[in-house]
Amino acid sequence: MKTIQKTYDNGLRVIFEKNNKNVVAVNILFFVGSQNETENEEGYSHFIEHLVFKGTPKRSAEKLSKELTFYGADFNAYTSRRLTRFIFKSLKENFEKCFEIYADMLVNASFRQGDVDKERNVVIEEMKRCADDPVEVMYARVLKNYYYGNSYAHDELGKEEIIANVTPNELLEYKNRFYIPQNCVISVVGNLDFNDVDNIIKQNFAKWFAVKAEPTKVSFERFKIKINNKFDIVERDDNQVNVCIHIKSILVNSKLKQVADLYTCILGGSSSSKLYTRIREQLGFVYTIDAFSSFSAQTGELCIYFGTRAQNVKKALAEIKSILVNFAELVTDEELEAAKNFKKSTMEYSKEKSATVAEMNGSDIHLFGKLISSKTIAAKYNKVTLDDIKEFANKIAAEKTFNVVAVGKGVKEEDIKF
Repeated sequence: MKTIQKTYDNGLRVIFEKNNKNVVAVNILFFVGSQNETENEEGYSHFIEHLVFKGTPKRSAEKLSKELTFYGADFNAYTSRRLTRFIFKSLKENFEKCFEIYADMLVNASFRQGDVDKERNVVIEEMKRCADDPVEVMYARVLKNYYYGNSYAHDELGKEEIIANVTPNELLEYKNRFYIPQNCVISVVGNLDFNDVDNIIKQNFAKWFAVKAEPTKVSFERFKIKINNKFDIVERDDNQVNVCIHIKSILVNSKLKQVADLYTCILGGSSSSKLYTRIREQLGFVYTIDAFSSFSAQTGELCIYFGTRAQNVKKALAEIKSILVNFAELVTDEELEAAKNFKKSTMEYSKEKSATVAEMNGSDIHLFGKLISSKTIAAKYNKVTLDDIKEFANKIAAEKTFNVVAVGKGVKEEDIKF
């Protein structure tokens, strides 16, 4: 389908993709997350994500929700280390009204004292809920250990003592510093004319277009990642031990990205992967075992996750290590072809949903500054050879920067020495 990109004078970028569906999907991405926060600001980005929905001078929180519901919008938001993403989809005939509501929220959020006080309790309850989830605890500890000493280690939800005491003015100052046109991409997918989308954006973000603010200068010196090795156990009275192995990998702009994607798929990305076949099907140690990669401009990582009873942890880790060490000798042409088919198919299947396309397009602008077509990515997958996979496998097997976190009871550090 046809795509159009535009950068306005104030730095705001829009990417629009036309299709023939009656649903319009919108992603509004701010390149702001927990990585931008100082130690005294942990949780500000996530709290602001919540507070945007709590009212403007024109609308109360209740009115915002009622209006979006009245127009049939499906709406949400989330915060990560790198992004704050605001999402909605609506029928074509309701798009303009829903967009106006979202623009009002994002530009004019009030941050009234009463709303901040109520919502800080909601955020703290979210923290408590995550603290009860062993997998959430595991990943939070992995990131804290792996990126210790850098803002990448910050918990996206924040620290309770900071959220409990932050003032509306402190949050507004942070919002005005980072949530600005230069740090924003609007991704729209639907059966619309771009001229109409363009006019709707200009009309509803008029305040942004009236102010010629200088871009926030984010110092990427603080994002030069210092990575740490650690074996760590979080004692909890759970029925299983949840384990994560976190290994240093490539950056998002590496020429090896498609190689890494295919390697990860063969390793643990499907029910026919090496980890799943060996650890679950042959040995019966786990119900679930997965491998996934995460890439950014500053860091890249390979994660392997599984849950099992304490007596199986050491044995499962030994088997995983054996697969990693011997991967280059074990991988076959058939597995590579299957991984290529899986990745290309998954990529095409995802394009069936307007919301997913809007998310992917916005993420491309965030990561690469331009849209990367599925045809281009598929061509890169097709060029990957078995020798490429073997070379990358040997690189991972030789990597000395990693850490292992186990959450549960009945394990010792010697059990998780990897």
